[in-house]
Amino acid sequence: MTIEATYKVVGMSCQSCAVSVQTLLEHVPGVEKAEVHFSTGELQVRHDPEKAPFDQLKAALEPAGYTLLPDAYAQVAAQKAYLARLRSALAIAGLFAVGGMAIHFAHSFLPSWVGSVFFLVSLPVVVGIGRYFFRPAWQQLRVRQLTMDTLISLGLLGSLALGLFERFQGKGGYALSAATEILFFVLVGRYLEERARYRTQTVLESLSTLAVPTARRLRPAPGTVPTQSLAPGDVVEVLAGETFPLDGEVVEGHSYADESLLTGESLPVEKSPGHRVWAGTRNLAQPLQVRVTASARETFLAQLIERLQKAQRSQARAQRLADRVSAVFVPVVLVLATFTVGYHLWKGADAAFAWERALSVLVISCPCALGLATPLAVQMAISGAAQKQLLLREVSQLENLPQATVWAFDKTGTLTLGRATVQQANWHAPEYAGKLAFLLRRSTHPLAQALADYVATFAKAEPVEPLTWLELPGKGLIITLPGEKLYVGSPRWLAEKHPNLPVPETTAVAAATDQKIIGVFTFSDPVRIALKPFLAQLQAQGKKCVLLTGDPSAVADQVAQELGLRAVWKGLSPVEKARWIETQQAAGEKVAFVGDGLNDILALQTAWVGIAVYRSAGAAAHSAGIALLQDTETALPALYQLSLRLRRIIAQNLAWAFGYNLVALPLAMGLFSPYYLSPSLSALLMSMSSLTVVLNSLRLSVPKPQAAPSSRPPSS
Repeated sequence: MTIEATYKVVGMSCQSCAVSVQTLLEHVPGVEKAEVHFSTGELQVRHDPEKAPFDQLKAALEPAGYTLLPDAYAQVAAQKAYLARLRSALAIAGLFAVGGMAIHFAHSFLPSWVGSVFFLVSLPVVVGIGRYFFRPAWQQLRVRQLTMDTLISLGLLGSLALGLFERFQGKGGYALSAATEILFFVLVGRYLEERARYRTQTVLESLSTLAVPTARRLRPAPGTVPTQSLAPGDVVEVLAGETFPLDGEVVEGHSYADESLLTGESLPVEKSPGHRVWAGTRNLAQPLQVRVTASARETFLAQLIERLQKAQRSQARAQRLADRVSAVFVPVVLVLATFTVGYHLWKGADAAFAWERALSVLVISCPCALGLATPLAVQMAISGAAQKQLLLREVSQLENLPQATVWAFDKTGTLTLGRATVQQANWHAPEYAGKLAFLLRRSTHPLAQALADYVATFAKAEPVEPLTWLELPGKGLIITLPGEKLYVGSPRWLAEKHPNLPVPETTAVAAATDQKIIGVFTFSDPVRIALKPFLAQLQAQGKKCVLLTGDPSAVADQVAQELGLRAVWKGLSPVEKARWIETQQAAGEKVAFVGDGLNDILALQTAWVGIAVYRSAGAAAHSAGIALLQDTETALPALYQLSLRLRRIIAQNLAWAFGYNLVALPLAMGLFSPYYLSPSLSALLMSMSSLTVVLNSLRLSVPKPQAAPSSRPPSS
């Protein structure tokens, strides 16, 4: 039986290491496919657990210096310890590098014994700290693999050999100062790379720690039980200060919840019967009884973690090019280093000069910048997306978004709020407001809920127990109270009892008793007018923005007009929406579709980029490549800006990485005599190249100032 599993790999220092791990595992009997992601340290492997169990996979990597771990927590802990060791090594190497540079530049003014002392003291430092590169290089060489560690190790060993040669020639052995400088500069680059990778892992770790292992179940069988054993329909109790174990609905109690870690909302959110709660969020004030609505694997938190893991494992198209180049880069550099020695000896240079040029080639050619150019930018974009409450299923969707030539939008819930709100209230008997606020909470009709929400903004609920409750489909409610009857429903229906009751032409609800009219309330689905500047920006950039809706009425035209959309297709079925997108894409357009409902699933899957807006139907959010976890007015512009920044930074990183090697290699080889690079300067430039890529990529995780968010309060 074949399974797919995800493990963590510790010990990789470059993209070539990832290629080595993949090659080693693909030669293990029972492994069908292995895919390694250097930027996350993750291995995805399809294997037969009987022919190739975990222990056998682990054993296959150990001779090459790699450690296989079964879970993310162990990998994060190992990476944290590795960073601490790197910091210590970096401090020691820095001290000797500064001393080496000072001695190197001032050696003509110093007595000869200073060079001898420095040589003897720094030799064990170079050898000891150099183990970070020597050991993996040797282990990888044993399995016939060449990586970045190979180049660095050869550079360090070459500097040691040159230092020993000069020492025996009576020249003071100052070449060893180059070894300390090389060691320091490459450690700086290694530390910054590892720290950036560690940051991407801690995002997932922080989300994973939100899940609680046990819950206090009240029904069906009371007791403290593992969260994994809870099923939809179970009722649990969550005390003040505790974390909600699973997604659910409040059935008893009144409190406030902190949802900031999942939704970005900084203010506490009120929770009372009927309100939704989410796994990983915290109950702040009073005990609540919650009916579970999703199993542990189906919670919003579990989906968020799964999406982030998938996005981190997915590759951008530009990354595949860099991977192919990195895989053949090391052998090419070794050939160039050999050629450099032969070239300078042929030109009549002495052996020391030729050897120094070869060392410069080995050191300056480490493909760190090229290997990091795309994956690090992608990981920082994923981290930045998580900060902005943007959930990526495939990172390629984020990379594709700037190329979209057509933006198609659903109407209800996408360009409108997707829920009815009271637009106008015509009160005749406002003293009934408290009773309406209390009674209408019992109804499941969306207009009754909307009216209850509106009344509750200015009237305190007045508890009153109805004697009878009758719901007439298509008409409304008849609620018998002590001493009177209350009617809430269609104005046309109530006009039969009260002929003078006004009947609006728009969506409306009326309330009355047998004797008098209480009020008439009209409703609308407000347009997300805050999206208008973003839509205007897209159209100014030459993008076509259109409305695709199943609504055949004039409301669709009105929404498009309010938002400045230039084209409207009305009365479309879900299949017709998807066909419209297919037709556009067959004509050469690239369509980004933004929707929210079950009827949008087909369109979201068909489009070049599918975006599910905040509070989309669960199936719609799963079908989309990108899901927005905060209000559309804020998240959609932030998503577009992030996609533009990712595309720009990947291009900058690749241009720098390729350009750096094209310019630096000929200089290191000494082809432009008398201009050439020393081994220590080569190490500095190599580290600066990696540092440039790292710092440029880190910009993606730093939020840019956004326009002021919508003032609409969050709903629950």
